[in-house]
Amino acid sequence: MSKKRLTALLLAAAVMISAFPASYVWAVEKNPQTEAEKEAKAEKRAEDKEKDGETEEEEVASVEDANETIASYSDEEIEWEEVYISNAEELKAFSKDCWLDTWSQNKKVYLTADIDLAGESFVPIPTFGGYFDGQGHTVSGFSVHKPISYVGLFNYTQETAVIANLEIVGTVRPTGKQMVVGGIVGDNSGILLNCVFDGVVEANDYVGGIVGYNEISGVLMDCEAKGTITGAHYTGGIAGENVGNIVGCLNRADVNISSEDKARSLDDINLEQYTTGLLGSLDSGTDEKSEKLSTAENTVDTGGIAGLSTGMIQSCVNEGTIGYEHVGYNTGGIVGRQSGYVYACSNKGKIYGRKDVGGIVGQAEPYIAVDLSEDIVRQLSDHIDTMHDQIGKMLDDAGDRSDILSNRLSVIRDFADRALDDTHSLADRTVEWTDSMMDSVNEAVNRFDYVLDETAKDGGVIDHVSDSAGDVKDAAGKLEDMVKSMDLYQYMTPEEKEQYDQAKEAIEEAGKKHAEDAAKVTEAYENYYIGKAAGEDTTNEYDLKPVTESGVDSGWSYSSIDFKDVPEKYMGITGWVHYDSGSGETRDFPLSDDSAQAEADRQVQEKAAENMAANAGQIAEAAEDYADKQYSEAHNGSKYSEDMRKYLETMTDIASRHTDEMTDDAKKQLKSAASSAKDAAENLEEAGEGTKDILTTLNDKPDLSFPRLGEDYRSTTGSLNSNLKNISENMGYLNDEMSSSGDLLGDDLSDINDEFSEIMLLYTDALDGVLDMDYSGRYEDESQVDAEESMDATIANCSNGGNVAADLNVSGIAGTMAIEYDFDLESDITGLEDARANSTFLTKCVLRKNVNQAKITAQKSYAGGVCGLQEMGMVLGCENYGRIESTAGDYVGGIAGQSLSHIKQSYAKCTVAGEEYVAGIAGWGNEINGCLAMVKVKEAEAFSGAIAGKISDNAEIADNYFVSEEIAGIDRISYSGKAEPVDYQTLLQTEGIPANFRKMKITFYADDEEVGMTECSYGGSVALEKYPNIPVKKGFYADWDNKDLTNVRLDEDVSVEYVRYLTTLAGSWMRDNGQSSLLVDGRFLQEDELTVEKTDANTAGAALPGGEETGALTECWTLEIPDDGASTHQIRYQAPQGQTEGVEIYVQDGAGWRKAETELMGIYHLFSANGSSVKIAVSVTEKGIMDYIAFIAAGAAALILVIAVIVHKKRKKRKSRRAENAAVESEDGAETLAN
Repeated sequence: MSKKRLTALLLAAAVMISAFPASYVWAVEKNPQTEAEKEAKAEKRAEDKEKDGETEEEEVASVEDANETIASYSDEEIEWEEVYISNAEELKAFSKDCWLDTWSQNKKVYLTADIDLAGESFVPIPTFGGYFDGQGHTVSGFSVHKPISYVGLFNYTQETAVIANLEIVGTVRPTGKQMVVGGIVGDNSGILLNCVFDGVVEANDYVGGIVGYNEISGVLMDCEAKGTITGAHYTGGIAGENVGNIVGCLNRADVNISSEDKARSLDDINLEQYTTGLLGSLDSGTDEKSEKLSTAENTVDTGGIAGLSTGMIQSCVNEGTIGYEHVGYNTGGIVGRQSGYVYACSNKGKIYGRKDVGGIVGQAEPYIAVDLSEDIVRQLSDHIDTMHDQIGKMLDDAGDRSDILSNRLSVIRDFADRALDDTHSLADRTVEWTDSMMDSVNEAVNRFDYVLDETAKDGGVIDHVSDSAGDVKDAAGKLEDMVKSMDLYQYMTPEEKEQYDQAKEAIEEAGKKHAEDAAKVTEAYENYYIGKAAGEDTTNEYDLKPVTESGVDSGWSYSSIDFKDVPEKYMGITGWVHYDSGSGETRDFPLSDDSAQAEADRQVQEKAAENMAANAGQIAEAAEDYADKQYSEAHNGSKYSEDMRKYLETMTDIASRHTDEMTDDAKKQLKSAASSAKDAAENLEEAGEGTKDILTTLNDKPDLSFPRLGEDYRSTTGSLNSNLKNISENMGYLNDEMSSSGDLLGDDLSDINDEFSEIMLLYTDALDGVLDMDYSGRYEDESQVDAEESMDATIANCSNGGNVAADLNVSGIAGTMAIEYDFDLESDITGLEDARANSTFLTKCVLRKNVNQAKITAQKSYAGGVCGLQEMGMVLGCENYGRIESTAGDYVGGIAGQSLSHIKQSYAKCTVAGEEYVAGIAGWGNEINGCLAMVKVKEAEAFSGAIAGKISDNAEIADNYFVSEEIAGIDRISYSGKAEPVDYQTLLQTEGIPANFRKMKITFYADDEEVGMTECSYGGSVALEKYPNIPVKKGFYADWDNKDLTNVRLDEDVSVEYVRYLTTLAGSWMRDNGQSSLLVDGRFLQEDELTVEKTDANTAGAALPGGEETGALTECWTLEIPDDGASTHQIRYQAPQGQTEGVEIYVQDGAGWRKAETELMGIYHLFSANGSSVKIAVSVTEKGIMDYIAFIAAGAAALILVIAVIVHKKRKKRKSRRAENAAVESEDGAETLAN
């Protein structure tokens, strides 16, 4: 095969693969709303099963969909029935009318006044499908206390429902452990716009301030929650669980701030089992299961916006406090646990919990893509159908015996309904895909042959590619990908391999350098036009100065120069700053505040951009010429384009020598969707006129259509996975609730458990095949694919400003990136010998462009600015500026505490502290690329570094740079090109470096709360007068722990040191009982001392009031009291023998002596004295308690002596008497013996 045929193969593969789009779609059926609807749905499902028909797929409702629905109510061609409600009676009547599900569907309802339901027997509106406009009015006094699930002001809203401009004030607290409870709607399938709930919502599962469960068609826009929201599982300020869309909502409610399970310690819990439900115990014995902590006893999945989300949450804000200290799992400022899409959200509230706690998301789960074979789908459908019937039987058997069991079973059955619909749809789609695929592949082969013929002509595609020097590097990369995918490398001789590799490396290196040189010229023109726009601005006085490697060029001023001279004059500029020539202080350019200067900066940027666009052609030509010149000078006059064409021809010639050996394999690969060449083909661009001619001919033919498994099929598999997981978790809760209730429904539950075990083993068997039987890695992580644009399991452009504190897995963005449960890996249900051809199992989890600004504290291990524990997924373009610390644990990182996956192009400028594995990017790292760090390791016992504390054995570390004079890159060693130290000015030249790196941030804390923040330039200083005022704390005095902020080269944390006042100072003279003779009460510093001297009584006697004689004085003292700001102090005096009577005290605290007024406190005499220098004289006329104690002790001793003498005499008498008796007995014995 010639080189032209090789390129044709690439092109043909591109034609084929381009027919496979990949888009993000979510699918899940809406929750049934009435018994009639449930029956109708069951009948439809039976018809589908009988006819093997299609099930219509659903997608997450978008804002555009919601706006269309809202706009439909303005359609004048539709005859709407208008209803006006102005009082409680009319609202109650309206609720009664809504018992019929179709009654409201053509209604436009308007609230015309505020309504108070306090004291009214109001029944929540059963179901609603029309338009309800509150017109800004409030319904207050709304109350629910009956034992009912699926409840709110509206129990259900249908897909056609719109509720707008309404505020509800009340308490929704149904008795018992109820589920699907919301302040406004229980189960929402419609649209809520500009609605507010203010009050209390409390239930067990699926609990939200606005809605309990937001269905796939549900949209919540610009809603707000205030008050308190409490639940056990799936609890959110706006929605308990979200599979739809939440946009622009604000939560001000506190969520799960109680402490019901705080008595448990972290060590009491098997952390891997708290949400695994039935899955984690399929193979566990009874004894093992009994040792696991019941999930029903913990708060799980708690969020400021939603407790659990597989849908979309966009532009939402949380301001409430979420969680309680050391209590609860999966707690987040926005979402407790999520595998959907969270975008542009921010958290400002404090976040607390026990494990998996984050400022945005507690646990970021992956999106799971599963392609199932027809055989597995059919078996799944049968088993789910059987389980559905078993649940219905158990519900019938349960009757009214247990509300909690009935509620739980109803929820499980709802998810089983959805899963069953998913399996029917998947089965149909699988058959259609198989048939369509065969037809499409046959057509692709025909077109492939045409491409081969056309590219074989002289002057074909490959020649045109070679003529385009700008595309050479890209073309070489694609050629290399194809060589690898077809395994041509193994057929090359050693000499060919050497020539091939040399050519490839030359193209890569030269291409990179050529692009860098061209970019320098482009940047020079950009800087020139910024300077020109500022210099020619006559409206504003500009202080703009360029920044170079040497620092700020304060002497620069704009002057017009020739276009060709721009690169020479402006190539060294790395940025611009506002410069104060008087103080030397600088400010960022452009400013981002609302000042007039910031507006002027924006105008300068716009003007510069206009000039760049107007001269784009000339700039590009100048950049290309400069890059060509640099290459020629470095390569002895060689031309860049000629060298690149030569290298490409070398690679192509060598590869083409061996393609004939792979022709048959190549066609086979093409017929199986050309999977091995997918990466190269998807990125192949049109190259030269030859390619255009071929594509023009192909375009004249009908479009080549391949089956689109990337949309409805993919959404349904995602829905199936989500529904099975929800069943799993609720089955776990059901098992716990059954064991705690002692109910007699064990047989029914056993049947359901057995059936669900079959379902999960069947499902996981399909997942195992794609792992090539390597069970060391259960999931294939494809998070790096399209990470820049992914919406699958992605958290993007979010910011956290609220402090986060928990025990384990704590972060400013996502506490954990991991899969919540582990599937069983046995493969013994389906009987398929090799599932690899029948299913695929891929995961994706992405954190992109998120920023943490707050303090993160872990009591134990795994604390990170962006992720605490990253078991999988991609962290891309994220930033951290908050302090990260563990008080008694390991794995602390500015970006991730521990990363077992990928961190790319992320930035950390912060302080970190912990015990071991403490670093600027990751405490433990695996793949860290393109990251920058300026960190202060405040505390670490071992394994610390600016980039990583420790890395995996096979870690991929590259292009990471840091600024530090104190620490190395990785565990005491820096690595060139991997974890390399650079100076600050070099770091600033890095492309894409965030603006926050241009200033050093000083954050002030008091009791771990931020009380102020200021900035200074690198190497600058902060004067003490710029410190914030220290917050007053009663009973304490305070000062800053660092008052010398000079030559600041890193972000600094300055904390208030509070010291409790000493309320009493003791003199050094002690009494016999070990207590001080004199005490003084006040507010003293820790280092203050009370000076006490004993003086001669004769010096005071002459001046004592009342003519007191000197000889009558017992003792005199001189006291020097430290200055505590008080003019008067209370003094406590203890007499020599503790006397409490007959004690008179005289005080000299001014011009003369006075007799003090005293009172008793125990054996101390209390009195007041003025000033800090005090003299006292004491007269004691009564015996003290010590004297009495001594007298009593002496008497007692004498008494004991007398008693001892008497006892001794008595003992002597008894001894003498015993001796006489013994003598008599001896004589009697002798006489008897003689006889």
